[in-house]
Amino acid sequence: MSTPRDTPAGRPRGSARPGFSFDVKLWKVTPTGRKSRPYRLRWMVAGRVHGQTFTTSALAESRRSELWQAMNRRGEASEIESGLPESEVRAAAEAAKAAEVRVPVRWFEFCRKYVAGRWRTGAAKTREGMTDGLAAVTWP
Repeated sequence: MSTPRDTPAGRPRGSARPGFSFDVKLWKVTPTGRKSRPYRLRWMVAGRVHGQTFTTSALAESRRSELWQAMNRRGEASEIESGLPESEVRAAAEAAKAAEVRVPVRWFEFCRKYVAGRWRTGAAKTREGMTDGLAAVTWP
C-alpha cells in the first residue's frame, strides 16, 4: 500500500538507492561569455556540482525542465557521480547492454551488403575492381 509521500518507483521520499540522492538543486541558466556554447546550466546533487553548456538558451531551458520534471513530478533520485536522474542512468545502462549483445556480421554477409549498396551507382570498371578486390581479400 502506498502513501501520498511515496514516489512512483515505490520508495518513500528520502530513501534513495546507494549512490543516488534526492538532494538536488537546480540553478538558473546563465551566460558563459563564450561564443561556441554561450549558455550554462548548473545543478547540484548531494553537494556535488554538475553542469552542461548549450548553444541556445532554449536548449538549456529545455534540459533544465527535464531535470526539474524528473526531480519534482516523477520523484526520481539523481546519481551523485554523474548528476543524471535514475531514468537516464537506467536508459544508458540498457543501451550499453544492447550494444554488447550485438550479433557479429559474417564476412560473406558483409561483402554481399557492401556490393549490393555500391553496385547500382558504380561504373563497369568500378564494379570489376570492387569484385576483384573482395575476391583477392576473401580467397586464401
